[in-house]
Amino acid sequence: MIYVMGVFKIDYNIYCYKKRKKPLVQNYQLLINQNIVILIIVRSNHKKEVKSQIQSSSPNTTRQRSNSDVSNSTSLSRKNISSLSFPLSIDALLKNHYEQNYYDHEYMSHENEINEARALCFDVPTDCLWVVSLIETKMKKNFETSEMCALLNKLALAIKQENLSVLRDENKKEIILKTIFKLVNISTDDELTVHLLLVLFQMQVTGKYLASACKLIFKISRLDKNDCLFLKTNVLTLFVDILGLATPHEDSESLIYGYGALKFLTMNPDLMERAMNNGCLSLMLLHLKMINLERTERQILPETINHVLYQLTGTLRNIVNDRKFYDQLLFSGGLKTMYRSLELFSGDIDVVTNIARTFSILSTDGKCCEALVECWSNVSVLMSIIDKYPGQEEIVVRITYALGNILTNHENARHQLYETHCSMSTFLNLLQLYLEKDLMNISRDIKFNIVEDVLVKVIRVVVNMSIQPEIGAKLVMAANDSHPVHKVKECEQFLDSLLTILRRKSIDENEELVLAALAALNNLSYYADMSNSNRGPFNARQLDITQALSLLLTTRNHTCKVEVARVFGNLTRSSTVRNYLLETSGLLAITNCLDCSGDKELLTVCSGVLVNMTSDENHREAFKNYDGVSKMVNILRSSGERDWPLFALVCQTLWNVCSGGDSFPGDPMTVLDTLVRLTDEEQLFGELLSSDEEKAAEYKQWEDFASVATNLLEWLDELLEGRFDNI
Repeated sequence: MIYVMGVFKIDYNIYCYKKRKKPLVQNYQLLINQNIVILIIVRSNHKKEVKSQIQSSSPNTTRQRSNSDVSNSTSLSRKNISSLSFPLSIDALLKNHYEQNYYDHEYMSHENEINEARALCFDVPTDCLWVVSLIETKMKKNFETSEMCALLNKLALAIKQENLSVLRDENKKEIILKTIFKLVNISTDDELTVHLLLVLFQMQVTGKYLASACKLIFKISRLDKNDCLFLKTNVLTLFVDILGLATPHEDSESLIYGYGALKFLTMNPDLMERAMNNGCLSLMLLHLKMINLERTERQILPETINHVLYQLTGTLRNIVNDRKFYDQLLFSGGLKTMYRSLELFSGDIDVVTNIARTFSILSTDGKCCEALVECWSNVSVLMSIIDKYPGQEEIVVRITYALGNILTNHENARHQLYETHCSMSTFLNLLQLYLEKDLMNISRDIKFNIVEDVLVKVIRVVVNMSIQPEIGAKLVMAANDSHPVHKVKECEQFLDSLLTILRRKSIDENEELVLAALAALNNLSYYADMSNSNRGPFNARQLDITQALSLLLTTRNHTCKVEVARVFGNLTRSSTVRNYLLETSGLLAITNCLDCSGDKELLTVCSGVLVNMTSDENHREAFKNYDGVSKMVNILRSSGERDWPLFALVCQTLWNVCSGGDSFPGDPMTVLDTLVRLTDEEQLFGELLSSDEEKAAEYKQWEDFASVATNLLEWLDELLEGRFDNI
């Protein structure tokens, strides 16, 4: 029998025994480590005496060892004792004894306190079951969370040190797990739960134990106040590692809760970075590929796999909020994998929504747009998603937003989308559907809703697609052998939708939607042949469009006024439109815009409109009466910056007004002096250096201005010479 005589402090090489009993046997050994001495006595001849002495104690003072702690070995030899790890507990010393042993309860209570203190204070190799016994003891009392967390940390360290021995020893593993889950059941403290997870993840649990662990981490990850617990420990690192042992097919329940937890945790940027640094993204894409592969092999999958995919794609949605992970995502082919998932699981609305959200964010990055274009051969998948879920605003608004971003800078994407079967029909049907929804919202007095956002994004797709000259021209083309009637009908339907928006919506309350409609009209009017009202659907509706735009000319919204003027810059190529503006005071409203001397953009677009308006002789007199000439001269004289495109338009307008007459409304000398100064090449540019690209570009603009200004300058010179001759 083994008897622990005591644990003593030693000072260097001097052993001072503070407590000692007369040994009943002669065999003993001292175990010395970290200035601690354990005196162990091996008894073999006095079992009955000790047994009878202990049995006289009360029943509550004795504790029996369980059968799991009894091994088949005989007695402990000297070699066996010296090879045991330090520090040692009674449990560790007796676990290999062949028969039941009894020991004094009072003494053992004191010994357990010493062992607990050593477990918390000394960083030395520790036996797992010894720490488990301390945890069991603590559980029987009202324990402090901090003390229990410290013991759990000690257990996790012991498991790490024993490594594979714990994984292979099913008996030991069962004992540890039984204790851990017993503690789970009696405690609801989140900090304690994190330390319990440290133990479970260090053991690399699988199966039902992994599922339970994932449920625990899911539970505490939902509260952002617990983020600090994950930041203070390495539980997240271990968690990512253990998820790598799971597969979607065999461990779907674990991955549902596991990725659900990661979805919450990745909302914290610091935790997201920690997870990513431990290979989280690579693991997620691997699981995504495994799910895609399984779907290609089996048409019908367990519903749990769809749940895994939903949580996984939701986590990916969080990750793409941080641009620093985009390179890793692109390098690993993540976009292609997600695109494939969208195709394979197009019937799962939740998964589709998550991937659509992810694509909408990625489309704001240039490199990611390039990668999306590489997958563009499957653009029909995106269109099929829109066709499948036309009434799902969350999906439609994100896919159309991504499409709009992609079309902004990619010519090939514009062609491919336009040529995709029924693509324009799909967008036009969306406009019709959401205009009807919008009308219902107006009747319900709903001021803000996603319906308007969908309308904006759909219009933007068509606008960006029409940037391509070939496409823009086709949109407004009249019917012919190569352009069927149904294509003309599509343009008419689109124009109807745009006009409905302009007539129904207020620029003050629906600015983004009104501006989107104006941008669409600007693109279409640019490609339309305005000289013939019978050529194309746009020309046929030019008066309807002009009437709708005229109502916005007096708006106080600067951006709106600029966009309206842009459209009129194209529309006034038509004499019908010019006459309408003259008759309805449209010319006066545009001329009054010239008073905004500090607004270069507005001055430029309005000057362009006035160039067209003054091309008709019968409009020039009205322009003079509105004091248009003096306003134009003021632009030339008062402009602090040399805006050559604006100056060219001003001179062209003045030339239109004055060239056919024999007088100038105002002081011609003032205009002449200004033009002489602005056309003095040597004074303005000196010696032009070919290496100065910025100055060379300005010089080119000046040349365009000078070609117009010179004509006006010569006319004024001749006019003044005629006056002097008359004198």
